[in-house]
Amino acid sequence: MSQKKYVTIGFDASREPLDELFWVEAVIEGSWTTITTCDRLRSRREIVERVSELDSALIGVDFACSFPLGFLEYVASQKIATTHKELSKKIRQDLKKNTDDGIRIWIELMAAYRESNVETSDQTRARIFRGNQHPDNRRRPEIPIVERRTLVERFRRVERILRRQQPEALATTLGIRYNKLTARYEYTESNARGRAAIVGIALLEQLREVKPNIAIWPFDKPAAITVTEVFSKMFDEKIRLSNDALREYFDSEEDNALHIPKEVRDQVYAHPKARETVFTLLGILSAERREDKSLRPIRDYRDGFYENPEIQLEGWAYGIGYKEFRPDVKKIVTIEVPSESISVPEITEPIIATTPQE
Repeated sequence: MSQKKYVTIGFDASREPLDELFWVEAVIEGSWTTITTCDRLRSRREIVERVSELDSALIGVDFACSFPLGFLEYVASQKIATTHKELSKKIRQDLKKNTDDGIRIWIELMAAYRESNVETSDQTRARIFRGNQHPDNRRRPEIPIVERRTLVERFRRVERILRRQQPEALATTLGIRYNKLTARYEYTESNARGRAAIVGIALLEQLREVKPNIAIWPFDKPAAITVTEVFSKMFDEKIRLSNDALREYFDSEEDNALHIPKEVRDQVYAHPKARETVFTLLGILSAERREDKSLRPIRDYRDGFYENPEIQLEGWAYGIGYKEFRPDVKKIVTIEVPSESISVPEITEPIIATTPQE
């Protein structure tokens, strides 16, 4: 019988060949956990090839697997996609011939969504000048729409939960900027979170093509091979350690049945992205083995979670608690969480199919 493997992928959405794409893999044998692999990959195709060889695995990816509900509703209104599977198929189709051309299609959609609800010109002027009057009474020119603040929802619910604890931890996947030189909206970085989401969602569809029974969580219930979004920033405490402190940590963890080979340690010491990806995997392992009770393993989520229409569009992220709204009993039914050492905040209001302004 094949072993179940645990994998984290430190994603890189920039142009290939890639420098910051890492595949980290672990196995659990009895009471021992071993990080068997920490490889730098040069192309995203290598991810597809490796997943195709797996029989059983939980795979964490550090890109956003969906977009805010408001944007998805806008996409549906344009008759582009109404479900996550339709979304991933369409993005895969758009990026198949040329990645940059496909990304441009989705940037234009985001721009149209951004401009669908913006401040008035007077509101922008009042914000900029903080209520000060213009020096004369002549008619003031209209401020271009690209310079006005958008009022659309820019974050998914699960992202807002994490941002309550770490306000600067996550950028929006809709973080496009207007470039006056090119007269169009663009991502300002080659690995911007929105670009990574577009490229990553296309990758999810490639994985479905080679492994039809794969589960993309939470759009699918867990299966033999399950892919889940994970926020690496949740594990910052260890990621920020110095190399000397890391050596001491790894040595001490040998007493806790964690084996990290020298070649993996060397990657961790040399590459910040490798370090982040390794500690993200260790975080998943601690949750799956119930060593860290502040993180929710995937098996804890109930049917109501998967039946929630907002979850089915926006998705969720590994380890973050969820409270299920039960209108029939008029109270919140909560996954039980121990009171000590809670490090990940949970939802304080019921999840419903519409997104309130927060």
